Amino acid sequence: MDDKDREKLVSDYRERYHEYGYSPKTLGWDKGKQDIRFEVLTSQWDIKGKKILDIGCGFGDLNCFLKKKGIDDYEYVGIDMVEELILEARKRNSQNGKATISYICGDFLDIDIPQKFDYVIASGIFNRKFIGNLDNYSFIERCIDKSVDICVGGVAFDFLSDKVDYRYNHTFHSSPERLIGYAYKKSRRIMLRNDYMPFEFAVFIFKDDSFDKHDTMFCRYKDLINYK
Repeated sequence: MDDKDREKLVSDYRERYHEYGYSPKTLGWDKGKQDIRFEVLTSQWDIKGKKILDIGCGFGDLNCFLKKKGIDDYEYVGIDMVEELILEARKRNSQNGKATISYICGDFLDIDIPQKFDYVIASGIFNRKFIGNLDNYSFIERCIDKSVDICVGGVAFDFLSDKVDYRYNHTFHSSPERLIGYAYKKSRRIMLRNDYMPFEFAVFIFKDDSFDKHDTMFCRYKDLINYK
């Protein structure tokens, strides 16, 4: 992300934060569907005991969702560029049972992340139309590249779809076909979900795409269903 887009993004979130405070409206979610996205993005993972990276974490509300689900044993790191959101996250969402929760203020693509995570999750960070020199798809692909590199389990990202009835001037709508094609460059075992909201979709990339050559089934899938 170039300086122009970074400054605009931070400025917009700061303005909404000063207007709405600790509210989904500050994050641009004004229809009460944040937990639906969290439900979808965590639907393929067993979170217990795992390390999670949340890109564009906002207030760290994924921890609230996990707490409501009774999940309190995991390691969580949230990254966001807006300092006010990170400070609020540390104040409100830093404790959940045995979970280890921490936050980093910065740009995901610029931060050196030496550790590996089981799962990398992002919701909402791909929905802004850039006004600077960076192409939106280049940004998405760079985030996918880095996320796949630093995870051992998988990646789950939520997007606005280009299969819509209307568009706002400031939003970016991704092509499911294009992103699923890029996901295939990272793994043979992928998933696209467009069954929860008509104008959004989620892409999952699983790192383990090993398969049994005798029955051509993914090994991980056979483990999940206890296939004999």
